[in-house]
Amino acid sequence: MTASFAPKPESHGLSPAAVLVVGAVTAISVFALITAGITFFGLAIAFPIAVPVAHAYHVAISAADAALAEQFAGFWWAFLGLAVAAFAGAAVVTIKVADIVSRASRA
Repeated sequence: MTASFAPKPESHGLSPAAVLVVGAVTAISVFALITAGITFFGLAIAFPIAVPVAHAYHVAISAADAALAEQFAGFWWAFLGLAVAAFAGAAVVTIKVADIVSRASRA
C-alpha cells in the first residue's frame, strides 16, 4: 500500500486576465443599468408633463401622440419603480463582484 503525499497546487485566486475580464463585464453591466435607470426616471418625469409643456410652448403634436403621452402619464409609478430597480441592480452587481474578487484575492 502506497500513499502519495505530493503537495496539491495552491490556488492563488483569480488570474490577472480573469480580473480584467470580470472588471470589464461588470463595468459594462453597471453602465447599462445606470443608463436604463436614468432613462426610466426621465420617462417617469416626462410623460406627465409632456402635453402641458407642449401646449405652453405652442408645439404642434398629433392627437395620437398627446393621447399616448396622457395614457403613459398614469404609469409614472411603474417607470419610477423600474428606475429604482435598475439603480439597485447596479449597486448589487458592484457590491457582489467586489466581494467575489476580494474573496478570491485572499484565497
